Amino acid sequence: MASILVYLSAAVLFAQSTVAFNCSRKPIYVDIHKRAVHDSPVFQYGSFIGLGTPAQNQSLWPSLAQNHTSFASHSYCSDNTTLKDCDRSTGGFFSHEASTSFVMQPNFQTQDRASNGSFSGFFGQESVRLYTHYFETEGASQTLLENSTVEVVTKGSIIPSRVGMGSSSTVLRDLAARDMIAGKTYSLYIGQGFDRAGGAVNGSNVFGGYDSGRFVGTPHMFPMKVANTNSMSVRIKDIIITDTNDRSNVSLFDNKAFTDMQAPAVSFEAQITTEQFPLSLPYQITKNFIARLQAEKDNSWGDNSLKLKNDFNGTLSIVLEDGFTVTFPPEVLMNASRITPIQDRAEDDKQPFLLGSAFLGQVYLMADYETNNFFLAEAVQKNNMVMPVSFCPKTIPVAYQRPDQSEWQRQGLIGAVIGGVIGGIGMLAALYCLWVVVMRKKDQRRLQRDLQKNQKTKMEQFDVEDAPSFDPPPSQTSKAFFWKKI
Repeated sequence: MASILVYLSAAVLFAQSTVAFNCSRKPIYVDIHKRAVHDSPVFQYGSFIGLGTPAQNQSLWPSLAQNHTSFASHSYCSDNTTLKDCDRSTGGFFSHEASTSFVMQPNFQTQDRASNGSFSGFFGQESVRLYTHYFETEGASQTLLENSTVEVVTKGSIIPSRVGMGSSSTVLRDLAARDMIAGKTYSLYIGQGFDRAGGAVNGSNVFGGYDSGRFVGTPHMFPMKVANTNSMSVRIKDIIITDTNDRSNVSLFDNKAFTDMQAPAVSFEAQITTEQFPLSLPYQITKNFIARLQAEKDNSWGDNSLKLKNDFNGTLSIVLEDGFTVTFPPEVLMNASRITPIQDRAEDDKQPFLLGSAFLGQVYLMADYETNNFFLAEAVQKNNMVMPVSFCPKTIPVAYQRPDQSEWQRQGLIGAVIGGVIGGIGMLAALYCLWVVVMRKKDQRRLQRDLQKNQKTKMEQFDVEDAPSFDPPPSQTSKAFFWKKI
């Protein structure tokens, strides 16, 4: 019932005029993948964004909790940081002294909550360069956002280079206020090309729009809770483990499958975050997961993800309250080292339940900060075409509709027929060429025979007489006497 009321209220809201928004503005697409960054010895995964004049390029990690776009100073790794492999994990380094466009803001008050105190630094106004880079083999174009407030991080314990996409995002606010995008709308696919995910699929940010080819189906809408550090949260009503081998299903909410539960588990709210990779679920649900798959504690990645003792070929499906289901495939549920995207949780842990980047690797997220609603849809993991479109506030995103295909097209039969026809034509052409060569040789032999025959006939037409014979002169002994010398 609550879900129906939400959709009805949204329909009324979306029916209102959108004249106040310039929805003809094209979105700004910023890709996410590994690249060379300023003053780093290795390629790093993140959003392709530069800062300063001249530009110092960075790989920024998207943050749904942080509001300011932040960059690591050169002192970050030397001032008591606990970030592992700091010199090659910050997303790049920024030197404000080397930039001619940086203006210090010593009295600026942060818009991020004190609870997000994982790092600290100073603020200033700077030129932010958003690079649109559709394909890795092509060059990038630039959208220049001048005099935008940024944070230069000097101390901390986590990755400091971040695109702040919280409910009060300064970069989104500046883009919308300067009529550079349709409104304060944003879309994210985190991708799986970073080390913890262990995949190869890259991600993207779209400011003021969404990539219509990156998701399928009708997006599911949810209200934001801006009072939370992570304003986007969903209610989970079931989690199901499916064994691919025998197709058996077990609900982690089922007290019949897990006899230590007195009653079936109740639905719970979980916040969506990019601050960690694994999912943090209620203690009982986590305990059931451990029991079902024989998992054990592990901290190989420093995030307390659980590890399976044995191989498991199966999936894990998260069912949201409105029925939208997000399924983790076998290679995500258990990587090559048997590490799962489920985090261990203590019984007395009071922290919010979280759906980390592992969850965002399976869905496409679209946020409308003008109405404080967000959308989730099934992500297209391998998207060969980038199709960013404007995301006008108070509207519902629409997925790209792929052309209808006949049964022959879906099964590739047309291609097979065309290939057969082309192959047949090629074979006929080859046979024709061979026939021409043979006939040409045959004509040459016939012509040679005719020439020889004609030559013989011509010779027979001439009258050839025998040569006359002459008596030789007399020899010395047979000379007549009158020839002799007296």
